[in-house]
Amino acid sequence: MATSEIEQRQLRAAKNQSLFREVNEQIERIGEKVGSSPREVTDFICECTNQDCNDRITMTRSEYESLRRIATHFAVKPGHVIPEVEATVSVNERYEVVEKIEAAGAEATKLDPRSMKRRATA
Repeated sequence: MATSEIEQRQLRAAKNQSLFREVNEQIERIGEKVGSSPREVTDFICECTNQDCNDRITMTRSEYESLRRIATHFAVKPGHVIPEVEATVSVNERYEVVEKIEAAGAEATKLDPRSMKRRATA
């Protein structure tokens, strides 16, 4: 159970970002269903901690899949990183990949729909 203020902030951030990730998972599934190429550019939603953010990130489905291999990784617009709850893993001109840290990392893994599927089939 989170007791410190920073742990509570980390948990809130992970929950907010996980909601955006769920939307992006749906965007990716739609791309698969309509037969778009994994190299085709798609607008995904910024997965930052700001629940009011509606910025878009241009990525290919392949790029999205690459970052989704790790449950604690999220794509955010440059400048949307919150160092108290995440660390920057990589940067390009369109987006940054951040990794949730400490309590936020554990919460992000717990809320990851792909991790849930793996646990359910194990």
